[in-house]
Amino acid sequence: MTDYDLRTREALRRVVLLEYGFGPETLRGRKICPVCGRAGSADRTHCADCGAPLPEMTLYDFYRSRHRCCPGCGVVVTEVAVYCPECGARLPERREAAV
Repeated sequence: MTDYDLRTREALRRVVLLEYGFGPETLRGRKICPVCGRAGSADRTHCADCGAPLPEMTLYDFYRSRHRCCPGCGVVVTEVAVYCPECGARLPERREAAV
């Protein structure tokens, strides 16, 4: 595969992530209303449907709080991963939960 093919493949992957709402860029731009469940823009303070106050956390913040993510690119990684499968960064060791 040529360098051009790799760049094209990466660009297409990013477009798909943005289009279907699964990429970090999309998640950073959304908040979910805790009352009605509607997705709203991260820059809003109140829900456009019901008027309830929106949380401070974006979907990205919420997602990262519940998953182990690469500090370099933000992709979710398994509990046993040593390197990120997306960007190749060495991952910090997973800390065990206190008993």
